[in-house]
Amino acid sequence: MDAKAVIPTQTNSIRDRFHRFFFAEEVPYGLAIVRMLVPLVLFGTVWTRWPHARELFSTDGAPAPLADIFRYYDFLPVLSGTVAVGLFAALGFFLICSSIGWMTRFSMIASVLLYTYFCFMDCISMATKYSAIATHVMFLLCLSNCGAIWSVDSWLKGKQENRTLPRYTKRELPRFEIWPQRLVQILIAAVYFGAAITKLHTPGYLEGDQISYWAMSRYNNPHPLGEYLTMYPILLSVMSYVAIVWEIAFVFVIWRKWGRIIGLAMGTAFHIGTFFSLGLYIFPMVSISIYFCFLTEQDVQWLSARLRRLYRKGGWLKQYSGILRSIVERYRPQPVAAWKSPVAWSTGIVAVLFLSVYVEYHQDIYGLRRAEGRMTLHEVDSKFVEEMLAPEQVLREKDKFLSVDVGTQMVGGWLTNRKSEFMVGDLMLVQCCLNPPHEDIWVDCHFCDENGRIVYRIGNIIPRENLRNTFQFYLEDVLDPGKYYVSIKSKGKEVLRRSITLLPKLSAVAN
Repeated sequence: MDAKAVIPTQTNSIRDRFHRFFFAEEVPYGLAIVRMLVPLVLFGTVWTRWPHARELFSTDGAPAPLADIFRYYDFLPVLSGTVAVGLFAALGFFLICSSIGWMTRFSMIASVLLYTYFCFMDCISMATKYSAIATHVMFLLCLSNCGAIWSVDSWLKGKQENRTLPRYTKRELPRFEIWPQRLVQILIAAVYFGAAITKLHTPGYLEGDQISYWAMSRYNNPHPLGEYLTMYPILLSVMSYVAIVWEIAFVFVIWRKWGRIIGLAMGTAFHIGTFFSLGLYIFPMVSISIYFCFLTEQDVQWLSARLRRLYRKGGWLKQYSGILRSIVERYRPQPVAAWKSPVAWSTGIVAVLFLSVYVEYHQDIYGLRRAEGRMTLHEVDSKFVEEMLAPEQVLREKDKFLSVDVGTQMVGGWLTNRKSEFMVGDLMLVQCCLNPPHEDIWVDCHFCDENGRIVYRIGNIIPRENLRNTFQFYLEDVLDPGKYYVSIKSKGKEVLRRSITLLPKLSAVAN
């Protein structure tokens, strides 16, 4: 009887935990902040692309539908130029309305539908990782009550309630089931876990090769630290290991207080690091904005208590909070009838549609209404045509090689002390790095004196799956101090060279 009595208790306990995890009621602070930030970030991508909407998304330009890659031709209709321009401007309007919380649910649904459509129409620049994550998050926000607080809708509703409630009645903030916020949290955790599994199967990631080549380029955007970090490849390898461990552990530690603090702090540092080292701008802003979904009601209460304590002490916070309150009250929406807000919102949509079409019409990007007449195609230079139609050029041998470095110590497959001066008797390591992809290639490494005489010669096959190879030279005592150089050759041609100086032993100098 005792054993049978324990089983239902455990089952109920698990059921209660599950119910509390998904269906506990809280004030949606975190979702409100996500609602304000994510559409605002996406609005930046819409704002910069709107002048080119006719070229990117319409039949008048050169759209690149995502479905065409998978041979689902005509999967979605391609709009005419005027319609695409108007709807793309309307998308910007809906994103702003979603951010400020004006007709929140309708604005959010329209934003998700239009943003997803335009991503499908431009797989080259707009269909990205951050757009996929952001649209999923916004879809979940459509199912939530993220506009119940800190929004224009809540201000208007609060004004109407204050007119009906007795004076000095304290109005409680609305509370809702937390499951939409939990789904957003599970989404971001699943994204990180899936990214970690993908990186585990990516050749060259854990060794730091992938990040190193990415940091050297400016494929995404200019970045201040990328080239500098490539001088310390072991640091990139360590960062790769830390990132993959954090992405795997994120889903397991994020649900506890200290695990949440550490996980979000590391995630914020990681995404800010990609901004400075890899030139990622939008992705870090989207990811950090979504982090606010882990904000709990207790966190907001704790922060509010600290701010109230500072406010009571007076000082600069009390002064500036009064100024901020006056500004908010000045621009706070006034109480309106129930029908006025939807009408104003619909009027705004119509105004944006007509204004965007009017402005784009007068831009006349194709020169249809120019005084000198319509733009015409010019004949391409014959030499340029020959270059474009010529057979594919064979990659030069020197373009297969990236760098050659010399040193004496290695950690994790990388040289850690690049140097140009060595002592007689040292073990010198020469590391040759290649650019991907390359074939199986035989590489000669020659150690020569300043007159070009070969002192040592080593050769090795570098398989196509390897991007680095290390040669070893023992600088024997018979060598004279002086100037030398290391020469890397492929197919009998020198492709890289590194000069070094050989110094006498310390014992010899003392004698």
